[in-house]
Amino acid sequence: MTEQETRELLTELLRLFYAKGWVSGTGGGICGPADGGGLLLAPTGVHKERVRPDEFFTVDPTDGRVLRSPDDASLRPSECNSIFCLAARERGARSVVHSHGLSAVLAGDLAGDADHVEIRGLEMLKGIRGVANRDTHLVPVIRNTPREGELVEQLSGVLADPRFEKTFAVLVADHGAYIWGDDIWEAKRHTEVYHFLFDAAVARRDRREERTP
Repeated sequence: MTEQETRELLTELLRLFYAKGWVSGTGGGICGPADGGGLLLAPTGVHKERVRPDEFFTVDPTDGRVLRSPDDASLRPSECNSIFCLAARERGARSVVHSHGLSAVLAGDLAGDADHVEIRGLEMLKGIRGVANRDTHLVPVIRNTPREGELVEQLSGVLADPRFEKTFAVLVADHGAYIWGDDIWEAKRHTEVYHFLFDAAVARRDRREERTP
């Protein structure tokens, strides 16, 4: 795709994810590949379903430095910048979605005192690259912080942990999730698959509790 087509696709996905309740209330974010190896980064503090193709920042994934800003000087780069760039450096992600979806928040609760959630016994696991439907898939859970940039240390530890080498998502307790892929289409697929898995895991927990006398 050309960069303009990438920008248009990112805005289309933000509208789609808004309709699903994953980026409502100005929350959430997305990034995708820019020409020259940079990342296109959605602005912060704006209604994501109204972001236009010309309102993305271009950042350097090696350090998060802004290479190009939109013409609207009132816009600011997403606070997800440091997280997105970390996923790009450590996992080769060229597109990352930050979701505030309710199912992601509730799925984080399933960890309890552990640092991950185990998901098993679901056909949709095959939608995650490298995962089979009979696998037990571990999704790490990190603690929330006042500012998103402060999550970097915890996320760095997760990405270096061999237990989580097959994950394409990290849950942030009481907050949401970061989900990525090698390109925009894989990030889209992973985002949809993980949200289904989160929904299913929470529903199964609720059903077990209903059956417990």
